[in-house]
Amino acid sequence: MKKIFILFLIISIFLGGANMLGTDAARNVRFLKRGIDVSKWNGDINWREVANSGVEFAIIRTSFGWSNREKFTDRQLRNNINGAKSVGIPIGAYHYSYAKNPTEAIWEADFFIDRLRWTQWEYPVYIDFEDECQLPLTTQQRTDIVVTFLDRVKSAGYLPGIYCNLNWSRNYLDMDRLAGYELWIAQWNVRCACNRPYGIWQHTSSGNIPGIQGRVDLDYAYKDYPTYIKNNHLNGF
Repeated sequence: MKKIFILFLIISIFLGGANMLGTDAARNVRFLKRGIDVSKWNGDINWREVANSGVEFAIIRTSFGWSNREKFTDRQLRNNINGAKSVGIPIGAYHYSYAKNPTEAIWEADFFIDRLRWTQWEYPVYIDFEDECQLPLTTQQRTDIVVTFLDRVKSAGYLPGIYCNLNWSRNYLDMDRLAGYELWIAQWNVRCACNRPYGIWQHTSSGNIPGIQGRVDLDYAYKDYPTYIKNNHLNGF
């Protein structure tokens, strides 16, 4: 009887943990991957320690803005690409946007594509769209910028997506127009309240991972992106 109780307790804890990951995670635990997203703000990373800690993917910032490609390339980009690749951690990428119109979105996308060509990416490549400079725009204008950027990246042979927080997805973007792209949603909570399909959930900005000094963003991925991307010869494959 004691063994049965212990088994029941273990199953309950497992299912409870799955439910805390959000509805998508509860339905697709077998596809769950644990990851991080990083930029220059995370400093010099010991990628061997990161891999040994159980991290299964990383989304790396490549760049931001557009006007000065050398200056606006993330200064840890090459180190992070080489470090993750050296220990077998699959990677995706993101570009932080300051674009305020479709023309600037094209300039940013072309800059992003140029940096993406530095390597192959097993996870989607995202526009990070959340800057205060874009708040005065209308929802249509903001969405036009994102669509322009993502279509440009897609036409270059990549699997594109948008990163945004839950508030922006609900109040500042027309998510119906963005439904055909990958969604990486940010909500720092024990559950994700996003009611739209999302492939990655950034669930905290206060993670602690061996090999990284200070706090780091933690993510869950619910899709087998590496298989899909490689099978469809996207992202440099």
